[in-house]
Amino acid sequence: MLASLALGTSTAAAEPLGVLQLPAHSLVVSGLVVPGIHGAAVSVTSAGPGDVTFAAPTRPEACATTFGGALVRIDYLNVATGAAGTTTVRPCTSFLDPTPEASTVHTGPGLVVFSIGVTGSDYRPSAGQPSLPGLGTFTAP
Repeated sequence: MLASLALGTSTAAAEPLGVLQLPAHSLVVSGLVVPGIHGAAVSVTSAGPGDVTFAAPTRPEACATTFGGALVRIDYLNVATGAAGTTTVRPCTSFLDPTPEASTVHTGPGLVVFSIGVTGSDYRPSAGQPSLPGLGTFTAP
């Protein structure tokens, strides 16, 4: 650890941030034609000032329904700096798609608001549909 301090490198691990949110909701149907509702919630971590990593981890059971193949789109706005953008993550780790499971973006420090949407992928355009959007907020370090 002293060597990393002397060289000026950081060994800080990503820390989870407190997120207040209403997840996006998706109608799902299992292989037994049993309908249900899945909430696509977003987790946010930060390893440095202004940099945050979005992810939308989900249970394997949800991926075995019509939600499998769905993607989660996150549109964010930093109220303090005006930095805005969009990123998309893949919640089902077993689904083979080039979309990453987590996405790191630079929001800058301050209050960040975001919206959450469930979208289909190129492979399964109707995955996770119909759905309702969600929203949330957190403070980026």
